[in-house]
Amino acid sequence: MVFKCSSCGSCMTYDFKGDTLKCPNCGNTDNPDIEYDNKENFDLCPICGGQLNLGKYGSAVKCGYCDSYVVSDTRLGGDNTPYRIIPTTITKKEMFELLTKKFGKYLCIIPEIFSQSRLKEVIIEYVPYWVYRFGVRAVYNGVVKESVTTGNTTVTDTYNVSETWDLDMGNVPVDASDRMPDEILDALEPFDFKKGLDFKPEYLSGSNSELFNHDSDFYKEEASYKVCDCVYEFIDDRIHEKFPHAVNITDKKLRDETIINMRTLDRDYYLLPVYRYSYTFEDGKVLDYYVNGQTKEIYGTAPISKKRLWGAIAAIVTAFAGGAALITTFLMLIGGAV
Repeated sequence: MVFKCSSCGSCMTYDFKGDTLKCPNCGNTDNPDIEYDNKENFDLCPICGGQLNLGKYGSAVKCGYCDSYVVSDTRLGGDNTPYRIIPTTITKKEMFELLTKKFGKYLCIIPEIFSQSRLKEVIIEYVPYWVYRFGVRAVYNGVVKESVTTGNTTVTDTYNVSETWDLDMGNVPVDASDRMPDEILDALEPFDFKKGLDFKPEYLSGSNSELFNHDSDFYKEEASYKVCDCVYEFIDDRIHEKFPHAVNITDKKLRDETIINMRTLDRDYYLLPVYRYSYTFEDGKVLDYYVNGQTKEIYGTAPISKKRLWGAIAAIVTAFAGGAALITTFLMLIGGAV
């Protein structure tokens, strides 16, 4: 479906700050005219009939021919309907401002990389996630050594510790997109799930989005690894609360001396906001930037220009060489005078 402005006919996009569909052309926020999918071939744009680049899992995309934002009502139904969506809290312009603030302090950055003329290359992706809730029983049986030093004397005590905790571990996210890089999305976490909204298709107008690529069972093992890491951190904190001078608690020891049993209590299908921007150098090298659209967490490296870097180095070397020549000349003159 396409949400057309009832005033000028342009494609409306969702403005989360204003909590409404808004026409970027005339600013109209009145009820849109909706053009629905062609049920016989929903891979075609409802406006111009052009082929959409939805791929196997795409559910929202920008038409490459008429620039309409198409939300596939054919695909977004039944079990494919997201449970909730976390809205973005920033605009594309604000995303560039965040990148400029983080990387602008570096010398020799590519000057045009975050210019306003490149905003059209920024993509807001609503990435599919399975979000799990687990019931966990963690049993720790181990030996804790605690050392206390007073003056020149160190006293070490040894304790046999046996503890059991029953934990409710919720809001454990695992991205359900094969296309998006897992290690990068993990680096952008966490998300605040309290800010989630019940899903409505119009929320996707103005963005790209996918359906989950596999069902929840496929990702459950990955989710369980995340839970275990959190449980080990929890136990480490509890031990150090009870034994603040513990000296032998290592990550390996915790893992060796802890038994974790868990069961899945719930799982839900979410869409979470991630901004994506790529810059391609003349030699084909690509710099990728990702920003958590809710928390503003950034993934990326400083965009250093090799030409500007070598130019700066050459200038420094020239300045240094010039200064050295002056000093040498001065010393020669003094030597001659002497």
